[in-house]
Amino acid sequence: DEYVINGQKIFTSLASDADYIWLAVRTNPEVKKHKGISMVVVPMDTPGIEVVPMSLLSEHDINQTFFSDVRVPVDNCVGGENNGWTLVTNQLNHERVTLCSSGMIESSISEVRQWAQETKLADGRRVIDQEWVQLNLARAHAKLEFLRLINWKVAWGATEGLPLDVADASSIKVFGTEFYLEAFRLLMEIIGQQAYLQRGSAESILKSRLEMMYRSLLILTFGGGTNEVQRDLIGMFGLGLPRATR
Repeated sequence: DEYVINGQKIFTSLASDADYIWLAVRTNPEVKKHKGISMVVVPMDTPGIEVVPMSLLSEHDINQTFFSDVRVPVDNCVGGENNGWTLVTNQLNHERVTLCSSGMIESSISEVRQWAQETKLADGRRVIDQEWVQLNLARAHAKLEFLRLINWKVAWGATEGLPLDVADASSIKVFGTEFYLEAFRLLMEIIGQQAYLQRGSAESILKSRLEMMYRSLLILTFGGGTNEVQRDLIGMFGLGLPRATR
């Protein structure tokens, strides 16, 4: 037995590099909303799959994927037919946490701090001797510590065998993705105009990593579920508020 899959998906990260895709498909069109969805693992070399790269502001590998009479064995269904929505939500909660690790921004703060300590202004002072530069670094560092703590909370819960709380996952996603953008903006302000030069420019600072990361991280505010929806989930699951009207 096999499924025959037809349809398309937009914003498929790394599809051009993947060997398999984790695909939510509708296997029962007679039921409403989230029922009737199944999770199927599909080899990317299966006939009928087309991957079309998308040109975006970011430098991430983002694609559209098209499925035309793609035949997949029923055995590739994960978790049982029509039981996919539970897997989707559980996977998304874990994805929202893993999107926001502290290491990436930690290294950037360290690099900019070192640059500011070593770079002199026209009057002989170091860049870091300016109060506003110190404030920018302090703001980025303080929020980095908070991001690290809320990630540790989730990691501790996992080691204790506790289920991942929906509100915690969404809180990390909202705070982390918006902090990323704020932090890179603060760091780029310290570097100045040269922070906006793209890779390959002779006058670029830190190999233009800051501007590249700022552009690339914008997608995280809606990847894995938009931050607007995440705020609704925080209200519902964390604060007991009613579901937002749509």
